[in-house]
Amino acid sequence: MRKFHFYRMLQIAVIALLIGALAACGGRDEIKKGTADTADAPAAYDLTISAEKDGQFDFDGATLAAEDLRGHIRYLNESGHPVHTIMLKSGEKEKIKNTHVGVLAGISRDLHITAYVQDNDGHLKVIKVDDTK
Repeated sequence: MRKFHFYRMLQIAVIALLIGALAACGGRDEIKKGTADTADAPAAYDLTISAEKDGQFDFDGATLAAEDLRGHIRYLNESGHPVHTIMLKSGEKEKIKNTHVGVLAGISRDLHITAYVQDNDGHLKVIKVDDTK
């Protein structure tokens, strides 16, 4: 009786792991849902950052968490160097993930910044922010 219970639990664990692995693979095109192609990109951006691991960002060699990036943009705005546009690129070791786009969308919504993403395919996109809610 105990062997049946052990094997049944093992089967359930294996199935759960497979479902989790499939769910993790299915999000490759999620970045494209929150962005739109842009034809009117600026010639230069006020701030350019790149993706780092664990949802962090690289700015001039410094790794910044989401709150650090938000604080730096506020500091720049208060010190007379306003940030109106921000560009997110793939990092040297890390591709842009949904967490990066989500964080940047929140920052652009809260600080009224236009955020652009050069996605992993090299296409330039603008992050769409829905303020209707």
